[in-house]
Amino acid sequence: MSKEIQNIAQNENFKAVYVGPWAEIAQFVTEDVKGKVFLKEALGTSGSELSVGALPAHTTLPFFHAHKQNEELYIVLHGSGKMQVDEDVFELREGSVVRVSPKGSRSLRSGADGLVYLCLQTKEGSLEEWTGKDAVFTQTSAKW
Repeated sequence: MSKEIQNIAQNENFKAVYVGPWAEIAQFVTEDVKGKVFLKEALGTSGSELSVGALPAHTTLPFFHAHKQNEELYIVLHGSGKMQVDEDVFELREGSVVRVSPKGSRSLRSGADGLVYLCLQTKEGSLEEWTGKDAVFTQTSAKW
């Protein structure tokens, strides 16, 4: 079963999409991966890849993987489980955030309540400015 990412709104400065309720993410099939929605193409990002993943209860990703250049941030939105990076195994729960370097070999296993997470992938060492130094206040006024 394949689900579609729905466009919400966009202009030259933003693009917003809707992927559906967290409970339905496990039904997504994108890039031949079930339960993971890759958003780079849908959002048109140029410096990062964001994906939303959902593992049903007691499910293990069927592979370990590492990257050539990109680090990943895993942000647990719902549920619980375990993550293995190299030989270390540790618990995850809603609110857990994990950074894995490119060379770290990683995989996930969900707990009894499943696991819904974001995975943000960026090139390691590429961030030169961040909110504290990069933000510029604008004169835009809210329309709500």
